[in-house]
Amino acid sequence: MEYDPQILRLNEAAAYVRVTEKTLRKMARTNRVPCQRVGREWRFPKQALDEWLAGKPVSPEGAPGIAEPMGQAYLPQMKSFFEPNDRGLSDTGFTKNRQEPVHRWVPWIAGFSSAFVKDVLSRERKSRARLTVLDPFAGVGTTLIEAIRCGCDAMGFEINPYAALACQVKIEAFYRDPEEIRKLCKRFVRTLRNRVNNSAREPRSIVPPGFKTRDPFFSPEVERHVLFVKDCMAEETQPWARHLIAMALGSVLVGVSNYSYEPSLGRRISAGKPEIRYADLPSILERKLLDMAADIELLQQEMAGQDLSEAQIYSESFMETAPVRVKEGSVDVLITSPPYLNNYHYVRNTRPQMYWLDFVQESSDLTRMERKSFGKFWQTVRSNGSIPLSFSCLPIEKKLQELRTIRSERGPYGGPGWANYAATYFNDCSHFCEIAAKLMVNDGLAVVVIGNNILQGIEFKTDEFFAEIAQGYGFAIEGLHRVRKKRTGSSIIHSSVRIGTAREKVELYETAVALRKRG
Repeated sequence: MEYDPQILRLNEAAAYVRVTEKTLRKMARTNRVPCQRVGREWRFPKQALDEWLAGKPVSPEGAPGIAEPMGQAYLPQMKSFFEPNDRGLSDTGFTKNRQEPVHRWVPWIAGFSSAFVKDVLSRERKSRARLTVLDPFAGVGTTLIEAIRCGCDAMGFEINPYAALACQVKIEAFYRDPEEIRKLCKRFVRTLRNRVNNSAREPRSIVPPGFKTRDPFFSPEVERHVLFVKDCMAEETQPWARHLIAMALGSVLVGVSNYSYEPSLGRRISAGKPEIRYADLPSILERKLLDMAADIELLQQEMAGQDLSEAQIYSESFMETAPVRVKEGSVDVLITSPPYLNNYHYVRNTRPQMYWLDFVQESSDLTRMERKSFGKFWQTVRSNGSIPLSFSCLPIEKKLQELRTIRSERGPYGGPGWANYAATYFNDCSHFCEIAAKLMVNDGLAVVVIGNNILQGIEFKTDEFFAEIAQGYGFAIEGLHRVRKKRTGSSIIHSSVRIGTAREKVELYETAVALRKRG
């Protein structure tokens, strides 16, 4: 695994500034040196150390810019292990995108690496000319960007409007003039700094009235900065400029707040982290925008002389609108990773971006989105009557029956409620496969990255179940390739979703389910 040489570990940083590890650790704990806590370890941005050694004071919370120099701060800090498989596919972990141009713009809690997508497309292009690639759960656009770079036409669906915005901005990067972005950055940051530094000036934008958190989401000073950003953004006359700034702000929003992803959105103080009292948002966004301009320059140099393919992102539910948007029998390759059977709230965990970027106004907007999401959520289906499978699959039926007997006295809060969630999830898997089969060409390849899951102590080998479901719609299983496995501690096994004593040691893993559409 390669590490960013600009981010130092404790021993590396201690050697760099020529003090003992014990001394540096003590300084880190008392915020006397620029650093960031990552799980149980410390990380030190080399540039921030250089500035500190030159006499620049440490900000109230340590590292200048707070979380931004640390890159994908939203990602859970979980060690991953890659084992080669018979396909030779790359590790799917999204963390590999941290240093990749364009891919690094927006942190995302899930997804797969650009190298993984490139591997799949490179193999498939050997037998086909120009490919049409589809990602039904596009996230922040990894599949779409790699498809364009490989000379493929691409389309994606993403129900989360913030993620869909990131996709759109990334797609437009292939056509945007880097100098135009640098000019935008200079003008925007100058205006923002002038307003932030004018203590007598108050922003016109207001805190989203529907956004509620247990503790104040931002400190008063940071909140003022964010509101001024929104003022400046609203004054931009060009939609692309507003979108670019909105995506940049969204990418750092949680990093300068009093909340964090551990991996779900929660208070920093609950994760043992100090609150963020100050963040130099003009400098943070300036760095972000300039990095984006530099990435676009690299991307355009790479693509020089090539005809750009077509790409489109729909901020809609694949399950609802794909049959209308996509012509039957037109997709050569489908690459995606749907939500897992783990009740992770992609919608709720992007609430800050949803509200502060004006995608939603009230909680009912989020609820409507949740009810349209793939797999739904336990909270939306737990109290329904017993939900049956919409298709026949005896192995899944047996697992559901077993789950319904766990803590049955607790009703929707015990096994019966979780069985409803699992049944709904697999019903959506079936509906997904039905739609995908109609859209794909004969002999087309579908690669679906999905993992096993634990509900109430019971393991569901979701990858195997998904492959079996797909067979019922004309897909042949080309392979189930274990591409990633994770260490599982008690915090994972005994979470609110998985609580219960597993009958045997269970290892969480991810599988690339490779399917071939048969006529």
